[in-house]
Amino acid sequence: MNNLMELENAAVVAQEIDKSTADRFIAPDPRSTQLLGAFLVKEGLANRQEIDAAMAMQRLNGGRLGEILQAQLGIRALDYYKALARYYGLDFVDLLADKPDSKLVLDSERDIYIRELVLPFKQKSGRYTVATADPSDRVFQLIRTRWGENARIVVTSKFDIFWTIQKAFNVNYTHEIINELYEKAPEKSAFKTFTKAQKATAAALLVGFFALLYIHHPTASILANAVLTLSVTAALAYKLLFAVIGLSIPIRPQKADADEMDVHSLPVYTILVPMFHEKRVTIEYLTKNLQKLDYPTHKLDIKLVLEADDLETINIAKALHLPSRFEIVLVPPSEPRTKPKACNYALKFARGEYVTIFDAEDHPDPYQLKRVLKTFGKGDAKLACVQCALNYYNSRENWLTRMFSMEYTFWFDLMLPAMSKLSQPIPLGGTSNHFRTEFLKNMVAWDPFNVTEDADLGIRMSRLGYESKVLPSTTYEEATSRVIPWIKQRTRWMKGYMQTYLVHMRQPVCLYRELGLKGFLGFQLFVGGAIFANLTNLILLIVFGLTLGLGASFTSYLFPSPIFEVAWFNFVVGNLLLMLLNLLAIWRRRMFDLIPFVLTVPVYWLLASIATYRALYQIFFKPSYWDKTEHGISKVNRTDLHD
Repeated sequence: MNNLMELENAAVVAQEIDKSTADRFIAPDPRSTQLLGAFLVKEGLANRQEIDAAMAMQRLNGGRLGEILQAQLGIRALDYYKALARYYGLDFVDLLADKPDSKLVLDSERDIYIRELVLPFKQKSGRYTVATADPSDRVFQLIRTRWGENARIVVTSKFDIFWTIQKAFNVNYTHEIINELYEKAPEKSAFKTFTKAQKATAAALLVGFFALLYIHHPTASILANAVLTLSVTAALAYKLLFAVIGLSIPIRPQKADADEMDVHSLPVYTILVPMFHEKRVTIEYLTKNLQKLDYPTHKLDIKLVLEADDLETINIAKALHLPSRFEIVLVPPSEPRTKPKACNYALKFARGEYVTIFDAEDHPDPYQLKRVLKTFGKGDAKLACVQCALNYYNSRENWLTRMFSMEYTFWFDLMLPAMSKLSQPIPLGGTSNHFRTEFLKNMVAWDPFNVTEDADLGIRMSRLGYESKVLPSTTYEEATSRVIPWIKQRTRWMKGYMQTYLVHMRQPVCLYRELGLKGFLGFQLFVGGAIFANLTNLILLIVFGLTLGLGASFTSYLFPSPIFEVAWFNFVVGNLLLMLLNLLAIWRRRMFDLIPFVLTVPVYWLLASIATYRALYQIFFKPSYWDKTEHGISKVNRTDLHD
């Protein structure tokens, strides 16, 4: 009872602010969280029990009381900021209706506006009016230092500040997110698919090959087949070696990985979720899963990254009335229409010390953010990225999803952990990779013209001497369950690998010096090898079929001994060994029901070859075209929403 009376008395004190002081710098003393809590009780935005619970969470996790209340109670943002203005005795301004003077909003101060939630609003007779969504002693002092002792302070909403900044700097932001990498390091951008040197080299090789084909076509055929066959053999041997090493690395995180953390010092974490033409069921599923993350809700900065002309998805997101930690970022329409371009735009507004990407259909491990932070804490300054494992929650839906899940299990449980252990350049996956925000911005983030942007970013980081670690914390995605969409998706992935290979092989000597022999070979065999293996797999299948149908004597004309034997070894023994390693990968995950499907792996690889030839066509004619993967198709997805 005494506690309630104390709160009510504090509320009376908070109400007795002299409104005449609203046009000068105000930092009333004391403005404790207890006073603010009492004021919000009196305003009807919370009750005493909710305030007590929020204050207890604040003592445990840190942060500002208002942000905690918005996150926990779902207080409408506009109601909260208006109440906050009344609490401090300041005016509230709607920046969307009463627009700031555009001359005062400076391009050079964009980062300050976003980081500190302040914005110069008006200027009259040399006196500034500054809007803030974070009225506090620290911000008041910042305003007084930056805009003058007599600056007039008003309160606005966080949304108003972000939206105003987006509108004010759309042209600047659009230019930067598209051109910044190309302007700063054109040799590392996929803006131009082929350089003049690459075109000249390719032309010389083709002319030489066709000349040899004309002079003595058996020799030309033998040479071409020998190069392809031996390249695949080397890539196969490297893959087998790393898969065996990966078998010794644990696949499941220890529960203690997320325990015993100083939750009070946990940083703000930004989550970027790029979406385009998504269904309501997908967005509902996503937001449901993100709200399960074991992390202080008021320290989550979740950006739903939407295209400004994708009105359907925008309306769905708005209609969900999501908690305050979810924000909508609208990307101005421009070409190329790619995920990395959208993420580059949203990164401009990231407030977190760390940032990660989740796709629209993702279901991350609830403890993933904490486990990532522990991994960063154990690393040194060279640890730039933590890549988490990916797999599929609808892996048993049909044959294709089973094969997709088997492939991801092999890649994320065996290959990537081994590459990380041996400090190889890692082509990152497209989701659940975590970065220090400042580092990512300094790297100029993602290449907007590369359609497997994270694979490229992983190589760029390695070239600068940075490392990536693979964490056994699984994010579950929706596996593409239909053949044609799967081929389109795989086309995009393989085209991005081609872009990445072409970009980083523009200066092979420089690449060798930066990666060293081990890293250079790894790049050739994992990025280049993935492309060549998929291209030659179809050729080897044709040779296998011709041998069965026409006899070895016919095919020996193009594949003389010992090339013929090596080709057969690749196709038969190599496939059997890879099938065995796939078997071991799913055995460790206890996916025993997938074991019979290992026998159908060659059919799955044939689909990958078809997609790779489609990618080869697109690399010449549609290099930055983004084949959109449709989400929300899986029946498992829809059922899970109603559990």
